[in-house]
Amino acid sequence: MKSNKHMLLLYEDHEAAQLIMFRFIKNGLVNGEDCLYITEEDSGSIIIKMLTHGIPFQYFQNKQLQVLQIGNRYGNRDEIVSSCRRDITMSTMNLRKPFRIVARMVPNIDTEEGISAELELEQFAQNKFEDFGGSIMCPYEISKIEHKKRKQWLDVLRENHHVIIYVPESGHGGVFYHPQTVDRSEF
Repeated sequence: MKSNKHMLLLYEDHEAAQLIMFRFIKNGLVNGEDCLYITEEDSGSIIIKMLTHGIPFQYFQNKQLQVLQIGNRYGNRDEIVSSCRRDITMSTMNLRKPFRIVARMVPNIDTEEGISAELELEQFAQNKFEDFGGSIMCPYEISKIEHKKRKQWLDVLRENHHVIIYVPESGHGGVFYHPQTVDRSEF
């Protein structure tokens, strides 16, 4: 990838999606970029998986790569968004540009409050992306998205990203570009 992008990773196959996220991070590290991986999973197990997948320990030692674990968010939409913005500010304050981030700030997207807050954060990130200074990959396991309005939530997610990566259980996914936001010659 030649320039900074806001990417949506929609997946059904968790292991395949995790390989894509690790590859995204590893490529950034090789390019000298600071990388941040925010997850609801146990940070220690993620670090072990990253080491197993060929990400050298030196990147953790020199703090070029950080793995942060977050918990579910509770409250109404505004409270969740406020909490997430604080955490985003704290976790990104020491990143040097350009950087790479893999994150979704609201783990519990199975609730209307959670997915609604996450969508507000995605819209904010997309609207301010030119000023951001890095690439972001936002992973979403499709089955975990609130089911009553899932199609609506997915439509909003697709509209607020430059690139969509889809990883179905079959393994035959694809990469899709948002026509108004991406010049394909950049890839």
